[in-house]
Amino acid sequence: MNAASQSTQPRPAEARYDRVTIALHWIVVVFVIGLYAAAIIWGELPRGTPARKLLQALHISFGLLFIVVLAVRVYWRLFRRPHLPGVGSSAQRLAAAVAQNALYLMLVAQAVIGVCWRIAQQEPLAFFGLFELPEPLIFSKATGKLLGVTHEYLGHAIIIVASLHALAAIYHHFVLKDGVMRRMLPSAAARD
Repeated sequence: MNAASQSTQPRPAEARYDRVTIALHWIVVVFVIGLYAAAIIWGELPRGTPARKLLQALHISFGLLFIVVLAVRVYWRLFRRPHLPGVGSSAQRLAAAVAQNALYLMLVAQAVIGVCWRIAQQEPLAFFGLFELPEPLIFSKATGKLLGVTHEYLGHAIIIVASLHALAAIYHHFVLKDGVMRRMLPSAAARD
């Protein structure tokens, strides 16, 4: 490569993800925070209250919608999005890959466990009151309890790992000043 072509190539940290990847990332962030917040809030409300039932219904409906968004996100990550050059030491790149892949695995597991738990409860998987998915009786009561506990604790784990992921991005931005966080910011915010 000559010097002229090297100067037009962005440095690894200056490379940016495509708009679809950025949009899907932030949509997933909003879903995760919203679904988690709804579960935490309804857990504090008395059983049987209209507000608790509404939050549960919204959690289920948005959870089903999240499954579709997550499927698109996983597909895009695996088959469509550009792979950007790594930034930082090999240990930092490994830690980032482990955290990101762990988040994907936990999110997929959480979605599957959530649906299975609802089925185990013999409760309808209603989508914003428009339709209900059938709930076959395929889980025992004990399995249902295990699914519920797993869904709850996995939700906490997702929030912890996602928070560490966000803190790492902030560390890269403010301490290392390597531009990594700008890769995933919407274009207007990335220019700041």
